[in-house]
Amino acid sequence: MHYVVASWNIEKNGQSSTGIKQQKVSDFIDFCSSIPVHIIFLCEVHSSRVKDYASHLRNVYGLSYHVESLPGGHSNAYIVMIRKSLKADPMQDRLKGLNRGAIILQIDNDLLLTLAHFKSGQNGLTKDQLQNAAGFLDGAQPGRWAIIGDMNWDYRNKGALTVPGGAHASSCWPDMSQAKGGILDWCLAGGATQVEPLDCNSLLSDETKDMTGPDHRPVIFTLGPS
Repeated sequence: MHYVVASWNIEKNGQSSTGIKQQKVSDFIDFCSSIPVHIIFLCEVHSSRVKDYASHLRNVYGLSYHVESLPGGHSNAYIVMIRKSLKADPMQDRLKGLNRGAIILQIDNDLLLTLAHFKSGQNGLTKDQLQNAAGFLDGAQPGRWAIIGDMNWDYRNKGALTVPGGAHASSCWPDMSQAKGGILDWCLAGGATQVEPLDCNSLLSDETKDMTGPDHRPVIFTLGPS
């Protein structure tokens, strides 16, 4: 089975956000639902409005998706939308040194997926979080796992990570996924998991890609057995 997973750090988006910022996120979710994407992950949703946000998404997409919200301090809540055709129950584990966690999904008893907003900065804690997540996943489901989200570790420094044998990385963007520079949103996967990045540059609108409002670009990957 192949699974299409989308992720976007939408930078504290909520009902209090500007109209253009809300519209970008709505357009992106509409696009994802039309492909269709199996799992949509939104991080850095404004915590004070996450219940309203989730309620709105259930009203619009509830026939096709389960919509779950998970808390995160300092305006860092998560929204995850899961296609109803999948068997996947979200669990949450703590991220070391942060008051937000990582979402863990066991999908159809086949693939173990972690979705998270890791620690900001090219530092030891970010590196440790990513390495610990990869090690845990490979121990639980050898080779059949992936980590997607705001990794906050530059993709070009992926070689500095100590990860299980066969693990590999993939990016949707050749230059930058965050307005201040760097490819911070990407995918790390186990050795028995094939990753195909969608051509987000061609598929997404110019408004979605310009990193004004949400200062990250979305990513979309197809995950399958290798």
